[in-house]
Amino acid sequence: MGFISSLSSVVIRVYSRTLRIEKNVHPEAAALDPAKVLYAFWHGRQFLLVPSFRHEGIAVMTDLSWAGRIQAGVMTRLGYPVVRGSSRRGGTRALAEMKRTLESGCSAAFAVDGPSGPIYKSKPGILYLAQKLGYPIVPVATTARPSWRIRSTWCFYMMPAPFSKCLVMVGKPIARATDGALEAEELDDILMELTRATDERVGLEVSAEQGTEA
Repeated sequence: MGFISSLSSVVIRVYSRTLRIEKNVHPEAAALDPAKVLYAFWHGRQFLLVPSFRHEGIAVMTDLSWAGRIQAGVMTRLGYPVVRGSSRRGGTRALAEMKRTLESGCSAAFAVDGPSGPIYKSKPGILYLAQKLGYPIVPVATTARPSWRIRSTWCFYMMPAPFSKCLVMVGKPIARATDGALEAEELDDILMELTRATDERVGLEVSAEQGTEA
């Protein structure tokens, strides 16, 4: 698996260089302590985040499956601290380890509807950590035009086409997540609104329910 992880990380680095990525950060997000942030994104929109946030000390969580093991190797090689676990397996232990990792001085990013859906429905882990650590949640959305939606995946995974116009939008921090006032459904609404705005910026219309271009 080490060879697969090494090869995959090289492919991602090379492929990412073909993309025209614009990163737009909300001023309030830019003003945050970079070591005390919880980033929230959709599982199916994660590809562009990998080249956009490398070497920023942002921890990520990968599944305990064999695929998660490969992903962990890839992300480590690309400069990300990795915690193994998911909402399905090892969730409590993984959250405790992630909490320790964050307290050591780094932020974290969560595919909030991962690792297996349902699509666009947040799991409670990021809300738990926001309340325990007092870190704001920052929504992040990505899009690309042209792109492919892999309909055989539960998350309709978005893969940017080579030389596509890509946009990463880092939204306004949700400060009140720190006192437990934020519900998962409200986080979903905020993240979906940012995703739609991001798609509109590049002229892409996507059905949130079907994951297909309109």
